[in-house]
Amino acid sequence: MPTKLVPVVRTDLEMGRARSPRRSAHAAVAAALDTLGSADFRTWLREGQPKVVLRVTGDERLRRVCADAEAAGLPVRLIRDAGRTQVAAGTATCCAVGPAPIPDRTGRHAFRHSPPPYLAAP
Repeated sequence: MPTKLVPVVRTDLEMGRARSPRRSAHAAVAAALDTLGSADFRTWLREGQPKVVLRVTGDERLRRVCADAEAAGLPVRLIRDAGRTQVAAGTATCCAVGPAPIPDRTGRHAFRHSPPPYLAAP
């Protein structure tokens, strides 16, 4: 099973085009720092730091991804906006799961046995 990092970004927020990649990068860095020094982190580095970015369409779906990942025993980092630019302070904008061994499911949500309908691969 490949070790990867999976940023998950909300698509329903009214953010400029460049904000979504920034949010994804913010989640990825925070998640990597959370696992710094772990065996999974070292494996992820050695394997070339693979990432799969997923999208969700709302806050409830983002929280469901986080809950599913946590239930599967995977590290999760939820990112909330500081409110300095385009969305209200405290808004959950994205999360990152991993780095951890995550099944490869053609870019779809791999935290459950089958891909849920609320996620769309980029």
